[in-house]
Amino acid sequence: MVAKASAYTIILVVSLVGNAILILSIAKNKQSRKSIHYLVFNMAVSDLLNPFTIMPIRLVQIISTSGSWKVVRPWLVGNLLCKLSYFLIDVSLVVSIESLLLISVDRFIAVVLPLKAKLVSSKVRLVGVLGTWIVATVVHAPYFYAYKLIPEGNKTLCKLNWGPAFDHKKTHKRFVTATFIIFILVPIGVLAMVYGTIAWKLRRNNKKHKQHLGFRHKSRDEQHKKIVRMSVAIIVSFSFCTIPLFVDSFAQIFLWDMQLPPICTYQTVVPFLVAFMLHSWSAVNPCVCFIFNSKYRKGLRQIPSFVSSQRTSANERSVRMETKISTIRKRLSK
Repeated sequence: MVAKASAYTIILVVSLVGNAILILSIAKNKQSRKSIHYLVFNMAVSDLLNPFTIMPIRLVQIISTSGSWKVVRPWLVGNLLCKLSYFLIDVSLVVSIESLLLISVDRFIAVVLPLKAKLVSSKVRLVGVLGTWIVATVVHAPYFYAYKLIPEGNKTLCKLNWGPAFDHKKTHKRFVTATFIIFILVPIGVLAMVYGTIAWKLRRNNKKHKQHLGFRHKSRDEQHKKIVRMSVAIIVSFSFCTIPLFVDSFAQIFLWDMQLPPICTYQTVVPFLVAFMLHSWSAVNPCVCFIFNSKYRKGLRQIPSFVSSQRTSANERSVRMETKISTIRKRLSK
């Protein structure tokens, strides 16, 4: 229990602090407010949903050694929190996947179709960011119907139950299969093709540079390579954290017919590891961004001065306000 609680505490703190710092570093650096940095910012915002929703819930369940839902009174509030917690965590996951796809499209246009790059304006990227949230919200809107508090003996559990109007097993199989194909298999195929094309294009450009292209083109391609490396690192870490969940879900649904096998490992260890790997993604992503992008590290170093300048300006505003108030009081006293 101590090891599990410690592990969740670590990823909760890293996720909360890391994504908050990543958001501040992008917001502080004017050069970062363009291109794929919009999408990295979007991923960081979605990842912040983890430490504010599912991670505290899991931590409380581990410490209390009980999977029961803690907020049951008033029942309406407990039910709403149950729905929101699992809704927001899966929305965050889909937003991350869609952001990875948009990043790949952005890099594809920049490298393979550079003459079209100007068409991808800030407004277009903003529409893309809003689209990720709209799609994720629509896909997981059924959670507000399916997730509910269910009394079981002396416990109250927050469980997915499609209710008497639907066949639970069949509906859940269809939902998991559809989301797996749309948001895992298809994106993996698209990402592989896009980054394969980008790698081929960069290698081809590299051969041309050796012949007659100038320093500016070399510098531009080198910048593209750095961004592609960061993007690939994010994709690899994301796959590492999320694939175990989908493998386990498919095994439960299609091999074991929604029942866990009577093996101790599958009853305790595997469910914890699968959930932990999924939730750790929100802590891994900011670390990858800081490791592979010097601009984010530079923004990170600028945060203390940014905070101090904000404090100074706040103090100055306070002094000016006090001066105005004292002046008004003097005038009124006359």
